Amino acid sequence: MYRLVFLSGRYEGKRLMVRQAVTLVGRKEDCHLVLPDDDQIAPRHARFEERGTGIFLSSISPEHPVERNGAPVLEPVRLAHNDLLVIGRTRIQFQDLIAPQKRLRPSPGLLQPATVLLALAIVAFEIAMLFFLIDWPLRLIRPEIEEADIARAEEIRAANRAENEASTGTVSVVAAPGSVVALPGTAQSPSSPAATNADGTLSAPPAASTSPPPPIVEVLEQADFAPADTNVTVVALPPVSAADPVIEEAQRTLAEAVAAAQFADYAKAFRLLNQIHQNTPGFLPAHVEHARLLEARGDLDAAHQRWTQILGIAPEDSPFRAQALEERRRLAEIQTLQTQIIQNPGTAGEIRQLPRNIRISAPDIQKMPSDIDIAEMRVLNATLELAPDAHLFKDAAVQVFITFYDSATNGQIRATRAITPSSPLVLGNAFADRRSLPVDATYVVPRGLRAQELRETGQSFSYYGYTLHVFAGQILQDAVAKPRKLLDLPIHIPAPPSEP
Repeated sequence: MYRLVFLSGRYEGKRLMVRQAVTLVGRKEDCHLVLPDDDQIAPRHARFEERGTGIFLSSISPEHPVERNGAPVLEPVRLAHNDLLVIGRTRIQFQDLIAPQKRLRPSPGLLQPATVLLALAIVAFEIAMLFFLIDWPLRLIRPEIEEADIARAEEIRAANRAENEASTGTVSVVAAPGSVVALPGTAQSPSSPAATNADGTLSAPPAASTSPPPPIVEVLEQADFAPADTNVTVVALPPVSAADPVIEEAQRTLAEAVAAAQFADYAKAFRLLNQIHQNTPGFLPAHVEHARLLEARGDLDAAHQRWTQILGIAPEDSPFRAQALEERRRLAEIQTLQTQIIQNPGTAGEIRQLPRNIRISAPDIQKMPSDIDIAEMRVLNATLELAPDAHLFKDAAVQVFITFYDSATNGQIRATRAITPSSPLVLGNAFADRRSLPVDATYVVPRGLRAQELRETGQSFSYYGYTLHVFAGQILQDAVAKPRKLLDLPIHIPAPPSEP
């Protein structure tokens, strides 16, 4: 992008901003920059071309020269900011919008001052450490100084004691150190006070008795506490059970089975659980994990039987027994609810109470144009999505029941006789490697079918709606219908074809 400033001619004083890569200058109307008033300009006179390295000016008509800063342009030349161009008699100044600026003195920013301050701080710290290393021997207390200080302290204490005795007229007795203990049966304690005469002088101590000293008594015999028996075990350890190694092995195998289930290796998980049941039949955590995996697969009957087995082997006060009772009640409610939804009309609102691990989203039906063979055609499209918090086996068998309905002139609603896909659609382990799956079905009425129905029943039938039910294993996951009241009807399961 650049700018042309006209210094003479028809556009004198004008400024033209150019944003295109190639600009032709001339008198012809097909040029980008038309200068019709200059008779010295050729029909196609010059060309501005923007390249990766800059803006270049070239002369197209050799008979009509182009000048740049007073020099003729004989071949494409790169333009610089403020170049003076002469095309015919028109003088133009070229201005590069990204013109080179003066080189400014780089600013040191904050990094360099911070670096300098840090370096000065390090140097100051090293100097302080150096002075400390030089001065530290002078701050030590040498042994001779310590001995002199102790002797001086003893002299001061003796002087204070003598001054105290002179003022009171008595002789102080130095008490025995606190760490000395007088044991029973030993000689007279050195802390016994000496006798004093009436004039204040000390009397001679009594003569030692010539009777034999009393026998020495052990200190522990005079004590008022029972001596500790060092042969008694401090902590009472539980008895070692012979079943502990078996339980430990069962716990290790259960952890391995749980890890296998988390990595979707369900065959290994069930194999390890069956191994625990065989080796340790009463290990209840393995039965609980087995029941959980069976329900996640959609096998409600097997999960209910597993909880019943737990109920039979769990003790009365065991938390596993209370859990088994609660899970059996919950699974029975789910089975009853599914039976009502599948078999009994009028329970469409209860579908939302089911564990909807798979959900039906964006159902849509479109009517397609008819042709010579097809009187009516409709296409149903929907998407099955795995819920974000779904607890569903990746290899769970998924089935979709799709039923189209027709209505008669008397208001009767029945499953259509038109051509539809076989129901149910067996999708297998549809969510093994994906989170969503498209599902589609067609409703085709061949020509002549409506006339045949009129002859056979005396009623005229037409398209009414559809229902869509999705199962994972034995568990109904979700259901939609249009119109919604079709959910009040039981799920239509086609009868198997009769054998010829």
